[in-house]
Amino acid sequence: MNSGFIDKLSILYVEDEDAIRERLSRFLQRRTQTLYQAANGREGLEMFHEYKPDIVITDIRMPVMDGLSMAEQIREADHDIPIIITTGHNDEEFFLRSIDIGIDKYVKKPINFKEFIQILLRTAKTVIQQKEIEAKNEFIKTVLDINPQLILITDGERISYLNQSFLDFIGCTSIEEFSDRFGSIDYFLVEEEGSFYKNKNFAEWVNYAIKDQSGQLSVVMTKDFQNRSREDIDKSTFMLTVNQVPSQEEWLLSFSDVTRIEEEKQLYRVLSLQDHLTGIYNRKKFYDELSKEIDRVNRYQQKLSVIMFDVDHFKSVNDTYGHQVGDKVLQDISQIVRRAIRKTDVFARYGGEEFTLLMPGTHEQGAVDIAERLRREIEEYRFAHGGGVTCSFGVAEIDHNDDSDTFVKKADVALYNAKENGRNRVEVFRTGGFSCIK
Repeated sequence: MNSGFIDKLSILYVEDEDAIRERLSRFLQRRTQTLYQAANGREGLEMFHEYKPDIVITDIRMPVMDGLSMAEQIREADHDIPIIITTGHNDEEFFLRSIDIGIDKYVKKPINFKEFIQILLRTAKTVIQQKEIEAKNEFIKTVLDINPQLILITDGERISYLNQSFLDFIGCTSIEEFSDRFGSIDYFLVEEEGSFYKNKNFAEWVNYAIKDQSGQLSVVMTKDFQNRSREDIDKSTFMLTVNQVPSQEEWLLSFSDVTRIEEEKQLYRVLSLQDHLTGIYNRKKFYDELSKEIDRVNRYQQKLSVIMFDVDHFKSVNDTYGHQVGDKVLQDISQIVRRAIRKTDVFARYGGEEFTLLMPGTHEQGAVDIAERLRREIEEYRFAHGGGVTCSFGVAEIDHNDDSDTFVKKADVALYNAKENGRNRVEVFRTGGFSCIK
């Protein structure tokens, strides 16, 4: 067995008999570079606390403090340090007490150095291996701690580790503080619509994540856990990755912050559905919402009306005052309409100077009333260029035969008739004829 194990370690040797201590010390000093010697348990305990040796070798019967009393106090400070007892006594009480304390080895005096070195080498090898494991674990911990991802380790129910990034996020200094205050990260989860962890406790959603094969699970968390149900709370979005810890029934969950990516995706999503000039919905969004509303009409037999309108003689505005003024007219009209409609209404720029207004739960007469109100407000509004602007309106109510195209077409036909009949007016599409309101 490689004697090099011993010279890598420090040893505390406690023996009250000078001759025995001197003899075994010479033996140990030839094999280790660091040897601490004490003449009784009290001195040995003080040296242990001061030098933190790797192995303790001690006699049992000593003045001031015996070896077992010293070993018992050492065990309270360090559960893992190997303790080797040397004794010339065959006292059953000592043996039983040694077992209770957790003494690793028992060596009879007079010491057989050949047997003793074998015991010492095996003990040293165990210590070295443990040190190597601890060093690897510390290295892994350091790597995990400097990782910007939020990382936890769990057996599926209890969290045994949080890296420094996670501790910083939740405002804890240690895993012990986290366990005392929270015990679960559920306190920090924001349950948004469609969240895979909604209405699930930690064990339930972790088990779901372990079995998930999509690789697309996301988690929304907030530092302000006391207000996590508020809509305006600061929150972050994370992509969740789950990996099993090798040779363990534990899982490593890593949370990668994708808040900025999600915000950009949301921004692009909004921009893709928004008219860049007026800030209202665009034509695509209008048809997306129209499809949903028609499904709702078919399912619940609700009312649904649509208004289409455009700016009268808009080309002359552009030709007379320029396109910047024309753009401002469209923006002002958009604001007039937005102030007059409900949150449930869908207002969109259909194209050019033409607009659509989808009104869920509204019958024909309600839509006509709104159209007439808008027509009047636009007519009375003083635009920045100092001139007046009017609009023509077409109104239609859906019936059971309509799809998206036929429904919008009816409003478009009504708008065309408003134009043909003199502009600045409201026309209603009815089967078999039109109704005009001025």
